[in-house]
Amino acid sequence: MEKEKDSQSFVKEQTNWAHERTRLAKERTFASWLRTGLSATAVGLALMKLLPSVEPRWLLHVIGILFVGAGCLVFVMGYRTYHIVIKKLEKEGFRGIPSALMGVLTFALLLGAILGLVLIIMD
Repeated sequence: MEKEKDSQSFVKEQTNWAHERTRLAKERTFASWLRTGLSATAVGLALMKLLPSVEPRWLLHVIGILFVGAGCLVFVMGYRTYHIVIKKLEKEGFRGIPSALMGVLTFALLLGAILGLVLIIMD
């Protein structure tokens, strides 16, 4: 009987560690999505500042808008994938960084990227 309890305890502990690894992996993946989105946004804005004499100017605007728009899309996709996995883990009783906090971070980055879009369009 004691051996069965030890076995169940071991299995439960291993399951807890597996959930913890999943949560940490999801947070690292979310950080990767954000880095990718920030990079795309930065490329779009940098094109406008580093290549001011490129003609036709409208083409540079289109490319900048595409990069910043891609950055926005990446932010949203990263949040969505994080949210889905964290909700599944929370149903099983495991906690991670709250999805709402990650949503606020994503929203702030989206706001910055949209401001970048406005600056590109007004240039």
